[in-house]
Amino acid sequence: MQAKLVVRGGAVAVAIAASALRAGAQTCSISSTAASPPPCTITSTHSLTMPSLLALTMAGFTSGTSVTLAAPTSVADFGSGSTVQIPTTGPTFTVKSNRPYKVQISAAAAAFSGTTYAKPASDVSWSTSAAGTFAALSTTAADVDAQNASAGSASVGLFYKTNYDFLQDVPGTYTLDVKFTLVAP
Repeated sequence: MQAKLVVRGGAVAVAIAASALRAGAQTCSISSTAASPPPCTITSTHSLTMPSLLALTMAGFTSGTSVTLAAPTSVADFGSGSTVQIPTTGPTFTVKSNRPYKVQISAAAAAFSGTTYAKPASDVSWSTSAAGTFAALSTTAADVDAQNASAGSASVGLFYKTNYDFLQDVPGTYTLDVKFTLVAP
């Protein structure tokens, strides 16, 4: 930008010219004999793009990002029947987000792997309250929590109940990946 001071007949006039090297340049100039010339203004529109910022933090795993589900330890755990449901306290999570969000849970596969028996993922049910209503784990994502923007949500705990069938669940180690997904609807 260049500024010029021009003296004419004892009065001071200021001319400001914007020299542009690129297209869309704006020019503003003042030519006045008044002691206090009017201002010259060029308005520039500034913009920014604020991205969606979301963070899911999980804790309370048994080891790393694994959860060991509680299992029966004796035949007596089954009482007089052939099935039993054993509770396990699962992980917790918090969300930090500048927009509404949902946290979803799903099984990565329809059945556990690791033995000759394909134990259904739905044998594990989950809830956000130990005394709450439990839903069977599925390969279809289910909403665990949904909130508006938050500088840090309250910690949400997960609770599991695993169904064991004395006549079908063969001895061995079963594994199932469970996905926790942060969604910005």
